[in-house]
Amino acid sequence: PIDNKYQAYIRVVRGCNKFCTYCVVPYTRGPEVSRSPDAIIEEARKLVAAGALEITLLGQTVNHYVHEEAGAISTPTGPAARRTTFAELLVRLHDALPDLPRLRFITSFPADFGDDILYAIARSPRICRYLHIPAQSGSNRILKLMNRGYTVETYRDLLERAMRMVPDIRFA
Repeated sequence: PIDNKYQAYIRVVRGCNKFCTYCVVPYTRGPEVSRSPDAIIEEARKLVAAGALEITLLGQTVNHYVHEEAGAISTPTGPAARRTTFAELLVRLHDALPDLPRLRFITSFPADFGDDILYAIARSPRICRYLHIPAQSGSNRILKLMNRGYTVETYRDLLERAMRMVPDIRFA
């Protein structure tokens, strides 16, 4: 839904599969479920038509978005699934909405943040150069106790890759 004339939010993935020690999300919202990219694009088009200047894609672990549409592609061996990753969704939205000045997303999970997403940001000028990623602890021992699934080194690697691939990127 559109919150005001300028900013809108679209949930693209619901739930979480991470089971961090302190978190209730997997129990209250269930496992990750990604919406159809076509439904997301259609919702975004309506929001832009209503005046949205910025759309924020939402998900507890938004970069885990992946949608598989069974039987969407015909192959010589029979129907196959069409798979859309988060990076592909970003590019599709960017390209489908030339009148949208700003596209952003929150919240990303550091451990599984691929270069494909960074490349999508770098090649798409209207995707904000901004990553919202949690900084839970600077201690590998504490991260392990929290069941975060990544280390301090993994987190730093993501920051370094992001700054190398998207030099003007900012973090929150």
